Amino acid sequence: MLQSGLRRLLIILLLSPLFLLSGGAIEIAHADAAFVNRSDVQEYIQSIVTKYNFNKSELISLFSKVKIRPQVIRHINKPLEKEPWRLYQMLFVNEWRIAHGVEFWNKYAVPLQEAEKKFGVPASIIVATIGIETRYGQKTGDYRVMDSLTNLAFSDSPRANFFRKELTEFLLLTREQKLEPLKIMGSYAGAIGQPQFMPSSYRYYAVNFSGSGKTDLMNDEVDVIGSIANYYRMHGWATNEPVAVQAVIMGNRYTYLTQFDKPNQSYNFSDLSKFGIVPKVQVQHDNLKVKIIQLDNRYSTEYWLGFRNFDVIKRYNQSDLYAMAVYQLSYYIKTLKSRLNKE
Repeated sequence: MLQSGLRRLLIILLLSPLFLLSGGAIEIAHADAAFVNRSDVQEYIQSIVTKYNFNKSELISLFSKVKIRPQVIRHINKPLEKEPWRLYQMLFVNEWRIAHGVEFWNKYAVPLQEAEKKFGVPASIIVATIGIETRYGQKTGDYRVMDSLTNLAFSDSPRANFFRKELTEFLLLTREQKLEPLKIMGSYAGAIGQPQFMPSSYRYYAVNFSGSGKTDLMNDEVDVIGSIANYYRMHGWATNEPVAVQAVIMGNRYTYLTQFDKPNQSYNFSDLSKFGIVPKVQVQHDNLKVKIIQLDNRYSTEYWLGFRNFDVIKRYNQSDLYAMAVYQLSYYIKTLKSRLNKE
């Protein structure tokens, strides 16, 4: 009886005027509006037909099925990376991701070991990246990539040109991989698969690490592992070098650095002590350059020193918060795995 009542209530709500005025009905209305009739879209279609020898009639048919997604624009204007570190850390460096990271590592121990050996990227960093990007493959995106990229590419976003290039890469990728563009799902920004690669990254850095003959970042975890490792290596990962270390600030001499220098300015690690900045733990690579990272918590500020590998992680996402989350999650996963192996 209770289930029947709930069902009737749901039907009433779905048919009510209030719901029909909500985002659900608006989405249906927007679905009929085609991008293909816009002059800038027509010009774009002609340009890639000329440059890449696409079939024009097929592209017109494809773009006529693109849906307007207002929420894509809203999401891109309010990314989580604009949130405070305390919230970002709570969302991405938590018990669930740590515990499931250990499970993922244990399940794919062999390919992770092989990737670490071949590409020089620690298994913990690879695992943490997958954990933050898609919760170890559980959440790869609810948007058609074709919709996301087209909405962003032909918007007034300051990054519209970037997304237009990624749209072209996506069309090339689907042609090369013999994929149906309207069936590929991803993030609101057009990122694809378990590692959330943008189409250009998929084309240039994805590898068929499983040896299956086809590079599959949606369903093949071994390909995902190898592709993330290859991505980091190709962007300059330095094997056996640190990522970051927490720092202690003594006095206020450090303000001379943060006040006058440019953001992301690099310093000689050995020189920082002159400004009252020292690492909390001993670091062997004191000849390397670092940058000062400031993370604001509710009542205090954390200071970290980021090495070259920290910036390599940022090639995935240009936020200090993102790179720090990957590093911290990797540390906790590795620590928990080591402790459990000893028990």
